[in-house]
Amino acid sequence: MSVSKIAVCIAAVSFSGAALAATKTVEAPLSTPKGITLQPLGKTQGYGLDKTTAAVVPRDKLVFATDAGLTLYTSEADQPGKSLCVDACAQTWIPAKVMAGAVPVDGWTIIARADGSKQWAYKTRPVYSFVEDKDPGSIGGNSPARFSRGEFAGSRGAVSSEVPKDKPLAKGWNVAYFFPMDKRPLPAGFAIKEVEDAMGMVLVDAREHTLYTLDDAKRAKTCGDACPWTPVPAPAIAEGIDAFQPVWRDDGVRQWTYNGKGLYTFAGDLIAGEANGFGVDKAWKPAQIIKHFAPDTVTLTSNEKLGKVFADKTGKTLYMRDAFIFQSGAGHSLKRGSPIRPAVGRDLATDPHCKDDCSKSWRPFLAPVSAEASGNWGVYTRADGAKQWAYQGYALWTFDGDSKPGDVNGHDDYQLFMSHDAKTKVDIGTPYDGPTALYWIAAHP
Repeated sequence: MSVSKIAVCIAAVSFSGAALAATKTVEAPLSTPKGITLQPLGKTQGYGLDKTTAAVVPRDKLVFATDAGLTLYTSEADQPGKSLCVDACAQTWIPAKVMAGAVPVDGWTIIARADGSKQWAYKTRPVYSFVEDKDPGSIGGNSPARFSRGEFAGSRGAVSSEVPKDKPLAKGWNVAYFFPMDKRPLPAGFAIKEVEDAMGMVLVDAREHTLYTLDDAKRAKTCGDACPWTPVPAPAIAEGIDAFQPVWRDDGVRQWTYNGKGLYTFAGDLIAGEANGFGVDKAWKPAQIIKHFAPDTVTLTSNEKLGKVFADKTGKTLYMRDAFIFQSGAGHSLKRGSPIRPAVGRDLATDPHCKDDCSKSWRPFLAPVSAEASGNWGVYTRADGAKQWAYQGYALWTFDGDSKPGDVNGHDDYQLFMSHDAKTKVDIGTPYDGPTALYWIAAHP
């Protein structure tokens, strides 16, 4: 074996010099405080899905939103930390409320309004919702539902008429975007991307592969030929930038570190967007810049066929109830072939619309009475008053047919619905005039 190959097969060795003295544990901040959510824009909500957009629903633009999913905005007229939108202005631009028990997180602060009430501010700018926004994913009163096919056909197929033009956003008002993020200094070859399997915004390399950090940089662990962790090399002339510092290792490799921890790639990540190294070894974690909220009763597990799926604290798989329109294409049978469409999840909410009695085998994944929406997670109130957790609009459930941790026996459980003529609609949460199905799917990030 060559010397160079031995070097990359050593997952972690001690760093030379005084580098370890600066090593510290830096927890990635939450993306949102309690009561503030993240919402994709436009068709990404799941409206007007033709054969092209049904298969690929990109989360390329994410906005901060209220607990009801309505887009938040900032005003150029405001002063840092002070809202000047009062009286009539505050009837049109609704100050983002601060829920009881909410605490500031990175970039978010609580300000006092002139009337004594509390309002959220992001990066010192007070944030507001807009009275003309009715649906999540709207901007300036322009609802993504305008891409739908209309009242008769339902709103899950391609648009059949001209889409109304966008109304311009009021002058002096700006959308409060979460992503794309503000530019921040990064070494060449690095980027920050949302990797949902890593539960946040993480560092990626030039291939957009997830990067990882090692919690215990002092331990020596030699993997041999099967070592899955490769140090991220730093050029000999590279200079440090903020939290990124190049460090010489004892094996002669110059490696990038982030917040004093070595950066690595994982051999099991074959394509961009994977985080298969998450959970393989507790010492290695995705290099999160910002992490998304998740309830403390939720875990993330790996399934050989499906990849990352959500589970409860006992390891029992969590499921979503989803709707599939056969005319819409998509790679449904593939891994992640069922794209997240929040509007579809909201259509169904806590009613799975089963042909039989779902309560005999499907149980709502309940949330505590004090639970509030945050990030990608929402809360539905059921008919009996109990609260149920939802992820990106989809209510979550467990299946009695799963007997041990890791079981996914409820995955791809279909119920078909048929419309036999143009005047007959079927109810899949939204009325539809064609063949379709409702099905259970293991919930994935």
